[in-house]
Amino acid sequence: MAQQDVSELLNALAPALQAAAKNVVRHAYGPDGLPWGTRFTAIEDLAVQIGDFLAREVLQVALQGQAGRPRPPELTACPSCAGPLEERPAARRELQVGPGDLAWDEPATYCSRCRRAFFPSDAQPGP
Repeated sequence: MAQQDVSELLNALAPALQAAAKNVVRHAYGPDGLPWGTRFTAIEDLAVQIGDFLAREVLQVALQGQAGRPRPPELTACPSCAGPLEERPAARRELQVGPGDLAWDEPATYCSRCRRAFFPSDAQPGP
């Protein structure tokens, strides 16, 4: 996704994210909002933890959703020999990212001609 596309997406998401922020503040601090005397660092720590949680959730939902959809035609043939790929059991994929750890079941395929395994997120042949 190009930088301009990301900016457009953020602009489109802004109202929903602003509503979510208001909802978080109401749930965290009550209907009257932030109490006077609350330290800025306490608010900042909460905001960072919420941001990390949201980032993990977005990544988790996106990755698991992609893994649950059928492969597009360009991912059904071996990129090396163009032969058909055989479906294999999903592989548990784990990844450490800035906001935390992710795990999802990623579908796998195998080329019996090349004797190589492939995963949707890998552009090149796997082990």
